[in-house]
Amino acid sequence: MSETVISVRGLTMGFGDHVVMKDLDFDIGKGEIFVILGGSGCGKSTLLKHMVGLYKPMSGTIAIAGMLMDPDDGETFRRILARIGVMYQGGALFSSMTLGENVALPITEYSGLRGRAVDDLVRLKLRQVGLEGFENHLPEELSGGMKKRAAIARALALNPEILFLDEPSAGLDPISSAELDALILRLNRTLGTTFVVVTHELSSIFTIAGRVVMLDKTTKSIIAEGDPHELRDRSTHPFVRRFFNRQPEMET
Repeated sequence: MSETVISVRGLTMGFGDHVVMKDLDFDIGKGEIFVILGGSGCGKSTLLKHMVGLYKPMSGTIAIAGMLMDPDDGETFRRILARIGVMYQGGALFSSMTLGENVALPITEYSGLRGRAVDDLVRLKLRQVGLEGFENHLPEELSGGMKKRAAIARALALNPEILFLDEPSAGLDPISSAELDALILRLNRTLGTTFVVVTHELSSIFTIAGRVVMLDKTTKSIIAEGDPHELRDRSTHPFVRRFFNRQPEMET
């Protein structure tokens, strides 16, 4: 694997007395498209939210570019946030703002740029996701796929090294989903961005993922890691084989 940019060690996640996942260990290399997957309710999105600092671990550590993720350490946390971008489920665009204003928001908040420089950067980011010319449109005027691409443009606004995507294909038709997969691959290839993606969409997993980890809510652990094609064809774990081959559990 290439240079490690994210390192998770002994991570236990939970709320109150309820443990969601325990003792997770994995690394993510620079420039990877790394996918977190598993059955419904296993903790995929919860893991992503821990990795971007929205939730604090019960125990264990998460390091981004060699810096420990700790929202209580304000200076280090700000340095980490400058290196990551996040696209949440549904896109989370501000409905009262145009696309241009949505993308401009993190730029004006964190870069110190103003005026023409912001406008030029907004146009560049929208061009990168195929939405050039839509700066003045409101989110309600866009299709589902366009909203997802706009959310990626906003996540890219500050040129992050790492981009976290939470269920990017959810709710999209097959063609829009395939177009989004192609966009992720293109951005990864042209910008060298590391992607961490939460999804359960098999077609997207097989198209974009270089490596995956599979979470299991029964054992509260990682039950598989590696190339999804290899896991589909060679895994000896029954759930892993059923998941990748879209097979129901057989009744006994």
